[in-house]
Amino acid sequence: MLPPSVSVVICNFNYAHFLADAIESALAQRMPVLEVIVVDDGSTDASVEVARRFGSRIRLITQPNGGQLAAYNTGFAQTSGDVVIFLDSDDRLLPGASEAVSRAFLDPAVVRVQYKLELIDASGRLQEAVVPTMLSEGNLADCVRSGVLFLASPGSGNAYRAGVLERLMPLPVTAEERHGADFFAGFGCALLGRVKALPEVLAQYRVHKANDAESLSFGNARLGMTETQMLQSRYRRLKAWLAPLLPGERLADAAVADFSLQKQDFAMAVFSPGSYPQGLLAGARQLPALAKSIRVRNSPLPFKLGLMAWAVFVWLAPRGVGRPVARYVCNPSSRRVSSPV
Repeated sequence: MLPPSVSVVICNFNYAHFLADAIESALAQRMPVLEVIVVDDGSTDASVEVARRFGSRIRLITQPNGGQLAAYNTGFAQTSGDVVIFLDSDDRLLPGASEAVSRAFLDPAVVRVQYKLELIDASGRLQEAVVPTMLSEGNLADCVRSGVLFLASPGSGNAYRAGVLERLMPLPVTAEERHGADFFAGFGCALLGRVKALPEVLAQYRVHKANDAESLSFGNARLGMTETQMLQSRYRRLKAWLAPLLPGERLADAAVADFSLQKQDFAMAVFSPGSYPQGLLAGARQLPALAKSIRVRNSPLPFKLGLMAWAVFVWLAPRGVGRPVARYVCNPSSRRVSSPV
């Protein structure tokens, strides 16, 4: 049986200083990809000029700025591979990514493959941490239906079976929601087949926001809302989007935030107020939701008890002691560990 062919779609907006790295990583795969499609979403920097330097080795598509969801839709419509990897233009694929992903899709039941990413800084130096530390796999449709969403990789850590994703496209672009494409594609696909989690680190996630190692939150986006508010908003849109596409599906009215999201809201509540007593009160208001996120997590009981002990310590400890402990768990960029779990 021939291995499934892989298309790489690179979505870009004003990342001219990172874009060449992303393109080169897709072109340097040990198992050559079928095509590299770059969608420039209305950049105002030198992104288009950077992409044009690669000539016929890539296919460049330009469009007015419409957001990540619109860029996914444009790029996917141009693909011809059996499998699609959507690569953020500030990230990189490692050389074995396409081969490992293609091999995983030899199982016809698999519709989504996810894998871990190692962290790099703005200059591309390794940060000795890996995200996520855990990934779910299997038939996870009931998780999506119940709103207890499974542990998933960020955008560049996913590949999709094109024939299945085609049933869902285009992704839902609205004036309120222009981003979160991996949320809609990933959880939508999980209703239609099996999710496979690979043990390998197959990509690199570039962290380039200012003073990231000192932050209580992980990632580059500035959302204007808490992690759990974002989750609820997107889950409601997921439900509305899928209703006419998959009429037999019944999704819950609301999602339950996983600990991976709830922990950041909790830590921000404890340490954002100006004084220790105010932080205690704010943390107390967040504790019930945090405890629920731990309770519903698919983890062994000793691990859940450890998470709860972390929360109590962070909540009650003096700020000079509690904040570094909170940051270590909430923000992988701050860990600088040599052997990530």
